[in-house]
Formats: sequence, structure tokens, C-alpha cells
Amino acid sequence: MAGRSERTRVYSLRASIEPQVERSHIMKFSEPVVKSPRSVDRRRQGHLWAVLLPLYVLTTAALDPGEVTNLEYFQFVLAARHPAPEHWLNGRYAAGRDNDPVALVSWHDAVAYCRWVGKRLPTVDEWMSTCKTGKLKKRGDIWEWTATEVESGGQPFMALCGPGNSCDCSHRYHPDWKNEVKGFRCVRDALPLTWFRLLSGQEICS
Repeated sequence: MAGRSERTRVYSLRASIEPQVERSHIMKFSEPVVKSPRSVDRRRQGHLWAVLLPLYVLTTAALDPGEVTNLEYFQFVLAARHPAPEHWLNGRYAAGRDNDPVALVSWHDAVAYCRWVGKRLPTVDEWMSTCKTGKLKKRGDIWEWTATEVESGGQPFMALCGPGNSCDCSHRYHPDWKNEVKGFRCVRDALPLTWFRLLSGQEICS
């Protein structure tokens, strides 16, 4: 009888322990996973860059779709008190020529205009690579000033690109010279990556 009662006591003890063990396992697997602040921050930055990176690509150096027009250059002449092209009468271009490419401007004139609008002249590589993609709109048959300097006979000459539908950048001209087939377009510089730290909350690139 003593042995029987002892076995009964053991069975009762096991029966009372096993449900508690099972419940502890259930509680263990049902506990929510708590992410560390570092992993949450890393995931947030990943989502942020998924949005910002395409925007950054769009803000890389981009050439204006067309040449600078008479109207655009006229606005610059008035606002900056810059000398007008010599063939304009009384400081104005001919009527009906608003959208024609401005011409008879020197390299220095082109640089001054681009700076005024917060841009710059494109390099030969920038102009040519964009031209080959077919993204350059050409309003006229002119050569366009670039920022690329080429020495010729010991003098600094600037490379020009165009004209017409070609992507030719073989023309060289002195930066002080100008004629009726010399115009230009500007390029917008890429935004520095450090601008994005305002959105990401930290400096990404110095």
C-alpha cells in the first residue's frame, strides 16, 4: 500500500507540473520581438534612402533642354545691367525672336549668365554624353560654348559643341571672340550629398 500511494503522489506531482511547463513554452513563443533602437534606425534610414536616392540621381548635373534664348538673355541684361549683344538695336533683340537662341555672345558673357541663374557652362563630356542620349533640344544651328579649355598655339581656347543635329565638339574659339553662330546653354550642378543629412538626421558624406 505504501508503494502504491508513493506512485500516486509522483503521478499527481507530474500532472501538476506538466501544464505549467507547457504554458511557459507557449508564453515564451508568443512574446513580441523587441527590436533594438539601432536596428530600427537602420531600417528607417533604408526606407529614407529608397526615396532620396532617385531624387539625388535626378538632381545630378543636368543640361538645360535648350539653348539660352533671346528673351532669357534679355532678362539677364536688364537685371544684371550686363551689356546686350552688339547686334541688338537699342539693347533689344528683333521682334518675334523671343525663342531664338541668343548669339554674338562671348564665352565670358555665357559664364556670366549661367552664374546669374545659379548654374554654369557644361564641359565637353557633359554636353556630348547628353547629346548622344537625344535629350538636347536645339532651337537653332549654332555652336555652343563649353567650360572645357583647349590650348592652341600657346593661347587658351574654349571648346564649342554643336551645331544642328550633330554631337560634334571639335570647334575651338577664343573666349573673347563672338559671332552670329555662337550661343550656349547652362548646366545645373548636382546637389551635394551633405544636403540630405537634414532629412536623414546625420551626416552621410563629408
